[in-house]
Amino acid sequence: MFKFQNITSKLASLRADLQWQLLFLLSTGYMAAFVNIQGIQALMPFIRDEFAITRTQAGLYSTFMFLSATAIAVFSGSIVDKIGSKRGLVFGAVSIGILMIIQGISPVYSLLLILAFITGIGFSIITPSVNKAIMLEVPPRNRAVSMGLMHSGSGVGGFAGATLLPLLALRIGWRSALIISGISAILLGLLVARKYFPDKEGSSGASLTGDSFKEEVFDLLQNRQLMLACMLGLTFGLAVGAIPAHYTLFLTMDLFYSSALAGFALGIVQIGGIFGRTFWGWLSDRLLDGDRKNSFMLLMISIVILKLIYGFLGDALAASTAFMLFISFLLGLSALGWSGLFFTVVSERARPDQTGIASGMSLIFLRTGVVLGPPIFGFLGDLVEHYFYSWLLLGALVFLSGMLYYRLQSLEDHRQEPEES
Repeated sequence: MFKFQNITSKLASLRADLQWQLLFLLSTGYMAAFVNIQGIQALMPFIRDEFAITRTQAGLYSTFMFLSATAIAVFSGSIVDKIGSKRGLVFGAVSIGILMIIQGISPVYSLLLILAFITGIGFSIITPSVNKAIMLEVPPRNRAVSMGLMHSGSGVGGFAGATLLPLLALRIGWRSALIISGISAILLGLLVARKYFPDKEGSSGASLTGDSFKEEVFDLLQNRQLMLACMLGLTFGLAVGAIPAHYTLFLTMDLFYSSALAGFALGIVQIGGIFGRTFWGWLSDRLLDGDRKNSFMLLMISIVILKLIYGFLGDALAASTAFMLFISFLLGLSALGWSGLFFTVVSERARPDQTGIASGMSLIFLRTGVVLGPPIFGFLGDLVEHYFYSWLLLGALVFLSGMLYYRLQSLEDHRQEPEES
């Protein structure tokens, strides 16, 4: 009973402590970007019909956008450290909105691909901007949960874009739907510009260090604790890439669910991810008192257990729709819900003036995992004609990387104890 009362008191304290106005303003710019990024991909069937393109050509849109976003991730993070989180967030949201409007009037698909590449540049600046704002404006006791709420905003925006824009396109066409979505991003970006006034950004020293871009990158590479977190991000990237790409195929081909129910289950996974981003941050901040190492271990243990369930309890998942949907929610809660906690750790491992570039560095590792995960997961499934070993491989990778992270981070903690004393 005492433990339950302790948890409820912590929840009440959290509601009072959170900086709701700041979180609302940051989330509007964040959601505006993801409504458009996920929305245009959901509109791809309409675009494919109009331009008579192949599935491969349609898939190139995402490739072009994330290619540029990944290639300049570190550089865009460095830019955020120089211009500040407010300017970075406003630039990202407004530029994405303008580019979506232009794509809405593009006459040929090749122009869409060029614009997708440019859109990735604006997109690359969004996450470092939000991460830097949270680290500067939010006290340590609320950082992880606040970061989780922000990254939940990306999930909400993505879910809204993927569901609302196709419905709008059915009524007024994909071009008009995309133009309206682009205008909304511009308006929300201008709202951030008008209402968000950072309290501490001016004193963060982002431009006072005088370091060149090469020196900043070299300094980050020497930061062993940051590199440990980034390497863990590679594993998270494998999970976040493989699951959305193959989940509906697993449910239809291995468990023989209908395509409609499989799509609904994937939506449940995404909803679990939205809640998970806040849940793991709250658990780390409040229940574990900011102990990030053990927070990661709990998260990764839960992911491993879920992989084992999918690997060994396929018959039970196939026999009960309710059980399958419940496990789908838990899968999203853990396997897609880590980003807020992860970016909090990345930001805490860097100096305040390096938050942006550190976020960019971590995104390279994450997106590398996102690129590699789906083909590895699918290749193993094709090899044996089911996903059993694919789930086990993913679980083994998470387990091994988690154990390695825990061991190396413990050594780093012991190494730093004499320095702090």
